[in-house]
Amino acid sequence: MGGIPLWRIIVSSLPDTMASRSLTLVFPQWQGSGKQKYVYDGARLIAGLLPAGTPYEEVPVSLDDELSLERGIWGYRQISGQLSAAGQIIGRAGPDKIFLVGGDCGTEVAPVSYLNQRYDGDLAVLWLDAHGDLNSPSTSVTHNFHGMPLRCLLGECEASLLMQCFSTLRPSQVVMGGTRELDPPEAEYLERNGISVLTVSDLEAGAERVSRAIAATSSRHLYVHIDLDVLDSEKCPWGLCRTPDGIDVGVLMGLLRELKARFDVVGVSIVELKPREGMDIRTLRELVNIAGDL
Repeated sequence: MGGIPLWRIIVSSLPDTMASRSLTLVFPQWQGSGKQKYVYDGARLIAGLLPAGTPYEEVPVSLDDELSLERGIWGYRQISGQLSAAGQIIGRAGPDKIFLVGGDCGTEVAPVSYLNQRYDGDLAVLWLDAHGDLNSPSTSVTHNFHGMPLRCLLGECEASLLMQCFSTLRPSQVVMGGTRELDPPEAEYLERNGISVLTVSDLEAGAERVSRAIAATSSRHLYVHIDLDVLDSEKCPWGLCRTPDGIDVGVLMGLLRELKARFDVVGVSIVELKPREGMDIRTLRELVNIAGDL
């Protein structure tokens, strides 16, 4: 089969009637963001805020501190194995909607590529993130995978990781939002591929501008990626990579509500939470409830 994972082959042949439920996926991967386990603890915290009785599947994550640089990616061995495990869980569940409680941004590869396959490429992806996540192993300065997942989803990645994707996106399917800290290769990639970028001001202006950008993708289904560093790092210091001048959490929650009213939202994620003393758990719980209500 040319090295294609068996679970990917099985899922590609599932009839639509097999995809009839929502999946909450807890994937506390930390290896893509360096050697500290902050986002592992963050994903565990978010999982604890899910409404009582919420069923979820969890991707087993190694807690081995030994990370090696292989194929241009720190922790490649663990990341590859965990991505495979996530693909198997999603493949068995065959959901039509996914709420991802993730550690680092690399956890997006399996759910987004699955839903894109599930809807035959009829999927817009709103990437709410202070960063582009558009590096490759050859352009990344840090070689941390959390700076690469969107580029991987767009079909440019280390070959064996790319083989584990259920499908790949077209640049026209992607809308970036709140992006304000790009590496030069990421900025060049955005310009070369004509990917739509919404500023923080665009997000704060209300759902109309965001809705127009999503509608311009001509996709009927929507996935919303939320890296918590899209938020203002002073008012809401939840993100792993705190970045100044982001949006208020109230703006984010209002935007989510509006998007769910206007589009068929088939996936949402919350990733890269770094727990800190004195966090506003009540507001975080509200965000989790809004995001996870699919």
